[in-house]
Amino acid sequence: MSRISETATRAKLIDPLLTAAGWNLKDRTQVDFEIPVDGYDKEPWNGITDYCLFHPSGEVLAVVEAKKTSRHPRKTILEQAELLCGNSRIYPDVP
Repeated sequence: MSRISETATRAKLIDPLLTAAGWNLKDRTQVDFEIPVDGYDKEPWNGITDYCLFHPSGEVLAVVEAKKTSRHPRKTILEQAELLCGNSRIYPDVP
């Protein structure tokens, strides 16, 4: 695969897969973008999730991270997963 930016990764790879799986990317009660993670400082990681997928109750079901293809996905995703898993409130406005 050629090297593509994070924005292109979203548009060409992630968005079509989420849509095919039945997620409505225009419905913010189902999918929201660039969600700040409560309790994280900007360094060393910016504390923003790329996508949050929500249950109809408002509960976060999944967090999806996009990366440019030139970065090693396992290393970067594991680093962010460790940060996210330690935080019980990904989306602070959802009970």
